[in-house]
Amino acid sequence: MWKVAAEAKRAEAQRAAAARWAADAPRREEEARRAEEARRAARRAADALLEAQRAANAFRVYAEDAAAKIDLFIRTRRRFDSARPLECACEIALIEQNLLNGAREIIERHDYGARFAISNSGNSVRVRHLTPFQGDATHRVYGKFECRPCGRKWESASTWRDKWQACQRCETRTYPYDQHPLVQGDHTDATEDNRRPHDMARCERCRELGRICVPGRYYAA
Repeated sequence: MWKVAAEAKRAEAQRAAAARWAADAPRREEEARRAEEARRAARRAADALLEAQRAANAFRVYAEDAAAKIDLFIRTRRRFDSARPLECACEIALIEQNLLNGAREIIERHDYGARFAISNSGNSVRVRHLTPFQGDATHRVYGKFECRPCGRKWESASTWRDKWQACQRCETRTYPYDQHPLVQGDHTDATEDNRRPHDMARCERCRELGRICVPGRYYAA
């Protein structure tokens, strides 16, 4: 008899548990729905963040390229003096008209405040560095020169950050107007000085070191 009563009691408990489970179903479904919405929202947020990062990286690449083009544009103006690069200003309107619409945005960006200096009037801009290349001071890069007093041009596979080379014609100390990392095949092939040994006496870096500034035998103006 007691077994029958126990089984009945157990069955009643099971029915009560099932009833509670059934009654609790809406709450569980709501919690599951909210959890799924939260997961979807998290995925959307992660996707949006990834897309924003991609856009930021793309703009950073674009801005770096634009800044380099603006720097080169300023340094290749007819009135630019490569012996005194920090003193030469260029009209921003001229840059926007002939090079890049929206150049002011690039120039005014916080990232490039150390690269460009805008005049008090806001109409013109100067470069802040003696040379375009502002990487590691121990890195040798390829550079192009133009001596404004005499018009002589030359290229060198031995240029450095903020270092000049003196013109072989008039001895004017000239900074490169264009520089880029060395690549295989870089050599001086644009002037009558092609294949001449590096001119240590007219290289600021060599004079500071008291020796040739490149290892081994290199040829550059």
